[in-house]
Amino acid sequence: MKVRTVFDGAKWRIYYVSIDSFVDDLPELGKVLEEVSSYGRVVAVVPNIGLTKTSVVFGTSFQGVKGLALVVEKSG
Repeated sequence: MKVRTVFDGAKWRIYYVSIDSFVDDLPELGKVLEEVSSYGRVVAVVPNIGLTKTSVVFGTSFQGVKGLALVVEKSG
């Protein structure tokens, strides 16, 4: 699971988490949330929905979660 910081301001930090298989990646997402919450309070989890690997098999009308933005209010 790829996690990258896309914004790091004075009070807020936003991470983007890439998802390959939503259900299979949930345990890893839990670990990411545990670590991220040590830097501050997670105030939002915003899904990035669109075409995924399964869209190739099921067609473009099938969409899923490609990733998540985690919005964190920094401590202090």
